[in-house]
Amino acid sequence: MELALRLTLAVVFAWAGIAKLATLNRFAMVLGTHGVPRSARRPGAVLLATAEIVIGALLGAGVALRPTAIAAAGLSALFALALVRTRLRGNTRSTCGCFGGRRATNTNLLVIRGGVIAAASALLASGVANVSGPRPETLRSAVLAVLGILVIGLALAVVALFRQVGVLSLRLTPQTALELLDEGPAIGEPAPMLPELTRMGQELVAFVSLNCKMCLDVLPGLRALDRDTLPVHWVREDTEEEVFADWAVPGTPYVVYIVDGVVRSKGLVNTLEQIDWVLDQGAERQRIAA
Repeated sequence: MELALRLTLAVVFAWAGIAKLATLNRFAMVLGTHGVPRSARRPGAVLLATAEIVIGALLGAGVALRPTAIAAAGLSALFALALVRTRLRGNTRSTCGCFGGRRATNTNLLVIRGGVIAAASALLASGVANVSGPRPETLRSAVLAVLGILVIGLALAVVALFRQVGVLSLRLTPQTALELLDEGPAIGEPAPMLPELTRMGQELVAFVSLNCKMCLDVLPGLRALDRDTLPVHWVREDTEEEVFADWAVPGTPYVVYIVDGVVRSKGLVNTLEQIDWVLDQGAERQRIAA
């Protein structure tokens, strides 16, 4: 039991750490939603991701097992407590930045997940999981049998899914927003006037129309973004035509990503994936500019 628990936790922590490094800018934004100062977000993101990878490696190798398990339990408990604080502040959905996930998830589920990982790590640290198991030969045969079944099931799943790849690729919309240099505010320049803009930190301006079906489709995602990740300022075409003209907005839905008052990315969007692209593109340009 100890071996299975140790290897499972090793995979969980290594996967979480690698995913955070792969999406470092996004995870740094997530830390901002938990009150981490801007100057400490990126170093903190690197530190947490590295710590998780190291914990995963040590658990996988079985080196310094008890102190590593204690560190894993403490880190998971800290994660769960941060999410409890977020839930108490009224955020029912949160983005934890773990395992490469981008969508906001129910905060209660994230708290439970963090608590389970912390409990499993504490169990491993206590040594209770180290009980006598079946003979090595029996265990080896059982593992090989299970692996054989999984391989057969995976092969069947691949064959079944292979046929759907072409169909799905046709149905998927482009993942990038339509960003044209001669439309919208200029990239790298201060954003035009808008009373709601604080010009501090990250902000998103969303231009929408009441008679626009695409606006209604992306509205829930933008609201979740405003609630859990970064401020979203709304501009309606029917009531603020002069703002549309000042910002040279070509149509709706249109979003502009702003960092410290400077336009970093923009574009016409039809899906949440395209909004994510605008945020990622803007974060990368901000990193290069810094």
